[in-house]
Amino acid sequence: MGKNKSKYASWLSEYTFENCKLNRGEYGKFLADYVTGEHGGFVLNLNGAWGTGKTEFLRRLYTELVNRKHPTIYIDAWESDFSQVPLTVVASELLTQLTDFADVSEKDFDKLKEYLGKVVKAAVIGGAGYITKELMGDAGTGREVAKILFESEPKDFLNQVKSGHEEQVKAIVEIRESLAKLADCLAGEPYKKSIPVVVLVDELDRCRPSYAIEMLEVIKHFFTTPNFVFVVATDTKQLQTSIRAVYGNDFDSATYLKRFFNRTAELSEPDILNYLNTKNIEIDLGNSAVKLYPALNHHFKKEDLVKFLTWCFEAYGLSIRDTDQIIAKLNACLRHIYKSSKDKNSLVNAFALVLAIIEHGLAIPQFYSRTNDKAETYSTELTNIHGQLMILKNPVVEDKHEKVHLKEIIQFIDDVSVFHTREAQDGYLEKYKKLDYCRFEVKSNPSTVLTEIQRSVQKIFDGVNNQPNNYKIWLWDDYRKLVLLAGHID
Repeated sequence: MGKNKSKYASWLSEYTFENCKLNRGEYGKFLADYVTGEHGGFVLNLNGAWGTGKTEFLRRLYTELVNRKHPTIYIDAWESDFSQVPLTVVASELLTQLTDFADVSEKDFDKLKEYLGKVVKAAVIGGAGYITKELMGDAGTGREVAKILFESEPKDFLNQVKSGHEEQVKAIVEIRESLAKLADCLAGEPYKKSIPVVVLVDELDRCRPSYAIEMLEVIKHFFTTPNFVFVVATDTKQLQTSIRAVYGNDFDSATYLKRFFNRTAELSEPDILNYLNTKNIEIDLGNSAVKLYPALNHHFKKEDLVKFLTWCFEAYGLSIRDTDQIIAKLNACLRHIYKSSKDKNSLVNAFALVLAIIEHGLAIPQFYSRTNDKAETYSTELTNIHGQLMILKNPVVEDKHEKVHLKEIIQFIDDVSVFHTREAQDGYLEKYKKLDYCRFEVKSNPSTVLTEIQRSVQKIFDGVNNQPNNYKIWLWDDYRKLVLLAGHID
């Protein structure tokens, strides 16, 4: 037989676990081993919160399975949400994608249609309450399924529709028997494909609550059969909320979902450091007009900012999508800083700029209440301006000699992004206020990450205090103003 064809052929090179930026390749291959070892009609819930990269992971899982010669179907539930009839969507994708994957002849295509088309026809007739005039008149999915299964126009199909409990029960049995035969057919001559057949269902939690429930019902009752495995990617908490929207707030949605899933697998945590290292952060270290600080080791580098972003990712509970938005806003801010820094040299606390972007995105009150004259930090528990309680995690930052909590670093960055003054005396013993941008005690030993940051900042401001008129010193009010402008980018 010829090479495998695929509806999503471009994914086979674009989305692989070898080029996974989140370093989930090992987990992806492990999960592929797991699901392909199930043969008794199996449904797996792949749980991951919004923005954790479920779609990217499923596409790479698709490539992995196809390369292993498993007939693999990918269904974007969100794209088909308009159809009103999940059964026709799943049936249509099974027919179309399995036919493409097996590279069958026209004659064999008719045989495969007979396996699946006959029983889907019976099931649709038995459950005709799903079908609507709007669907058959306007929706491409329903129209094409009708043509494939019945070789007739939608209006002729409607004339065939009947309802009845006995027909529905019979259809379920027929579908399961025929799908089992279909899997056996693909495993045998001339196709020699690996079984089970794997169906990947994505974006279910974005669908209308009623449609999401109906899709799960269809999978469980019609397509749970030997040698077929379903992997359904969900934000389980969001899906539970959708179910309660249909059945009421007191409904036990968690127990209800267990009816549909044999097992639940949590999407592995992303390697955010590896991911950020692949992102383009527009730092121009050769630009003498703009000096970024602080450094984690002597001189500021992109790696310093990537590390700080990684720490913040964990502390503030940011998602992959959050991180992409932060990078976009950070690059917009940096472009403006570089282009506007002509008359004076600019000193920019890159860590403070990142904190400003994050605080604005999370609506943390200190973003607004902190000013050039007042450093405001916050505890591990805080309530944002929308009244939502959030927990600021306090991870331990890796260090050479002793442990440093990220909260200490954040508090220090907040503190040095505002003015400091001290009283001094000139030669005539007259007291005056001298602007002192940074005044703190640096521990000489042991050398911690915080100490390195403090030394870096101290070195910057020692030069500023000696030649204050030569610099434009960016402080909190400047960061807030710039971030508010960048806030229009989403």
